[in-house]
Amino acid sequence: MAARGPRGGITAEGVLRAADRLLVDRGRVEGISLRGVAAEVGVAVNALYTYFPSLDAIWHDLADERLGRLEPQELLDHECAHCALLELADRAVRVLSTPGTVSLLRRGPVLGRCSFILSETIMALTEHGRLDPRDAHDLVVGWFYGSSVLDGEGWTSGTDAIRDADPLQDFPRIAHRSAPDRRQQAEAILHGIGLACSAARTRPATDRR
Repeated sequence: MAARGPRGGITAEGVLRAADRLLVDRGRVEGISLRGVAAEVGVAVNALYTYFPSLDAIWHDLADERLGRLEPQELLDHECAHCALLELADRAVRVLSTPGTVSLLRRGPVLGRCSFILSETIMALTEHGRLDPRDAHDLVVGWFYGSSVLDGEGWTSGTDAIRDADPLQDFPRIAHRSAPDRRQQAEAILHGIGLACSAARTRPATDRR
């Protein structure tokens, strides 16, 4: 079958930008229809099929694009894999806080170029740890994604609201728990993987804090 040609001056990039605007505005993919994306682009729904076979395909490509905003390949030149992964964690916090990103990633696997670059980079940065790079990758990605989903779904804020309204006398650890420390969590994961900070090892003892 011959490939469909361009329609009315719209492009795949233009469709993604329209979907991105709607997602940022609404915060979740739920409730956004293909008809709504077409209206944002300013075309009939059928025109979108020139570039995307379904709404799911639009969300998939947009999710892959959002992962690309992490720009992980830049970190391969970092002299310390430990510090590079901490920087990646900071970038992940920023990207995952963009409205709709967690909702996009929850829809299913993202199997695009940007997601592959991210996985390849994490495996390269963890290849000298004590875990197999595949296991280290899954541990790092699981923490990035899991903690963001918990925050995005309101687990932390919801429990805090209950705690403020109820003394929770039967649950003292919940009642008096501290705020989450993502950096400390990341350090613990990297320690478990076996990735120490090379900068800390080479820094003179008098300069260490």
